[in-house]
Parts: sequence; structure tokens; C-alpha cells
Amino acid sequence: MKDPILLNKLWKEVEAGRVTASRSGSLTIFKYTQETHIKDLWNDVNRQARGIIFDVDGTIVARPFSKFFNLHERPETHPDSLPWKEGVEIYEKVDGSCGTGYFYACPPPGEEAPPYVDGVCAGYLPTWKLATPGSMGSDQAAEGTRILNEKVVECEGQPTHPHSTHQETVCALPRYKLQHLPTDCTPVFEIIYPENRIVVDYHGKRELVLLAIFEHNGVEWHPRRVDMIAEMCGFRRPERYNIDLRGEVPFEDNHEGYVCRFDSGLRVKVKSPTYLRIHRLLNYLSPKGVIELIRGKEYGVTVKQLPKAIAADFDDVRAHVQGLYNTIFTRAYENQERLLTEVGVNQPRKQYAEWIIANVSNMETGFVFALLDDKDIEDKVWKLVQEQVRDERGPVALEV
Repeated sequence: MKDPILLNKLWKEVEAGRVTASRSGSLTIFKYTQETHIKDLWNDVNRQARGIIFDVDGTIVARPFSKFFNLHERPETHPDSLPWKEGVEIYEKVDGSCGTGYFYACPPPGEEAPPYVDGVCAGYLPTWKLATPGSMGSDQAAEGTRILNEKVVECEGQPTHPHSTHQETVCALPRYKLQHLPTDCTPVFEIIYPENRIVVDYHGKRELVLLAIFEHNGVEWHPRRVDMIAEMCGFRRPERYNIDLRGEVPFEDNHEGYVCRFDSGLRVKVKSPTYLRIHRLLNYLSPKGVIELIRGKEYGVTVKQLPKAIAADFDDVRAHVQGLYNTIFTRAYENQERLLTEVGVNQPRKQYAEWIIANVSNMETGFVFALLDDKDIEDKVWKLVQEQVRDERGPVALEV
């Protein structure tokens, strides 16, 4: 379906800085900005910009979830404001990357597209692809698309002849039966694979969890209908729980939390306190973040709060930055020793300066001068290490 009015409103949100737009061929994907999230600049239009995809002619190609909020995050998501008299179901909050399915004829992201005629890219047949909320070409979108379309071995090779030992090629069949997915709707998945672990450990699983299906006009399919499609295609569905979120909420270990879905389609997130704490700590999982923890004497306390696998990632980063620090720190003392050996003790400052300028890199001359003055160089060395790793990025914690 076409919705040029909504498309025009989204472009106005882009102009206002509340939404970003990313192009791939003739398609544009819209995603609300971090500023919108942080400053609470929500409205009915930018809440829909959670990965909605339009073609150039105004056709909606994919329409996933609108933005929904945590319990207690807004007045309308306070327990006293929620429509508990409606039917309500409680689902597992799956901890991966949201994948928006779209069935379209287009080249891979980044590849120059040939001419489009009536929404079809010449020379390409429609296929299923996944996008993440802000990108059609992210690593998670690419891996999710591979998982969606991958083939698996379903049978062993058999002899081509009763008296032959030669084995036939093994049967490689599609993992998911995509012929049952409605091509005129938007299936929404959670993308799970080991390299994309956020907090929850899925023990090596590589799969897609079918969360919901939406018509392009925004109408959501009933969960039982989605269950049927998931069974036909072979997708896992989130676990369901029989709990009441109005009282004390029970949380399992290694669990993100719950999604509460009312019959009207309203959704509310309920996050485990343990998950939220770990999620916040992941903001430090970068060289610069780990340096901040080390300098603040908080590294040991922080790592003790993390699961072993994530703590190991922190330790790897710490080993990297600590190695840089040790190298620079040791070299400063070695340069001081060389200086005193070659120039001598108690020599004029000018002679020391000439030797330092000639023999020490510009970034490290200050360390040797500081040592000559019996000054501590720890903070100066950490500052240089931070400069050297300023472009190195670790995983960035996603919004919660």
C-alpha cells in the first residue's frame, strides 16, 4: 500500500532532527534519533520510525513495531494506567537484534541499483531480506538475512547404485519454509547468533525468533495466527508466561525480561534489574571505557557484577590497554636511564633538553622531563593511551 502522507510527515521529522533516513537503492529506512529518545521528543509520527521502509513512490515495503516503552517509563505505562481489563499475554523479551522482514526485488545494500519499473528492480527477483531498525545493510541485517535463507543438511548421502560405494551429494534443504510467509506483510524477528550477544547467553544458538506480523497498514496479526505461521515455517516463538506484572515480578537468571502485550496491541517492556545493570556496564566495553574504570579504581568491582563470558571480554580489552600503558610507562623510565647515562647526572637543563628532543618521540618527551623533576607520570601516560585508543570502539549498549 502507498502512504505518501506518512512519508511526507517522516521527512519533516528528518528535517527537524528527530528521525534519520538511510537510502539503499530506491528504498529508504527511517529511524528515530538518540536525541529523540534521550530528550523524550516523541510524537505519533517518529514513534513509527523504528525501521519503517518506503519505496521512492511512497509504497510501504516494511512496517515493523512502533516504539514502545518500559513499565513506569511514561505516565501511560504506569501499572495503574494500563488496560488490565483487556486480554493480556506475557512473552519472553528476546535479547538479540530486531530484524524487519521485507520481500523485495533489489540488489544488496551498497550496490548500485539498475532502473526500477513499478517498484521492481530490473534483473532481480523478489527475495526475503531483513533490516535492523536503522539500517538495511548492518552486520546484523546481513547475518539475519543469511540465517533466514540458509540451507541445512536434512539427509545423509546414499549410494548412487546398490553395488556402488560412491555417495551422492547430501540433501541441502531450506532451514525455514519461507513459502508460508505472507509477502504482503511485515514479519518481525529477533536475530540471535553468538557474535551478536548483547547480555543473555543463548549458548551458541543461531536462529530467528518470530515476534509478530504486521499488515502494511499497521494492523497486527493475532498471536494465534502468528503461531500458525511460525509452526508452518519452522520459526521459534517467544516463550509465554502465566504471571501478573502488577505485583512482585519474578525474573529468571540469564533472562532479559518480559513483553506485556494487551489485546489492543499495546506493548510494555519489563526488564530484569540484573539485565539493566549489566546493560549499563556494557557502555564501558571499549578501550576508553575500560581505562575510565581502571583510573577510577572501579574495574574489579565492575567485572565481578558481570557474567563470566562478558567479564572475559572486559579482561581482553583491559589486557590491551594495560599493555599499551606498561609499554609507554617502561619506555619513559628507560629513556630517563639512557639520558642520565649518556649526558650524566646533575647536568644543565639545556643539555638534558637537547638530548630528549633528539632521542625521544614528541608525544613522550614530557614524561622524561617529569621524571627528572621527580613527578608522577601515571595520569599523563593514561592520557596518552586514551589518545591512542580514541578511535577503537567496543560494543555499544543499545537503548533499553
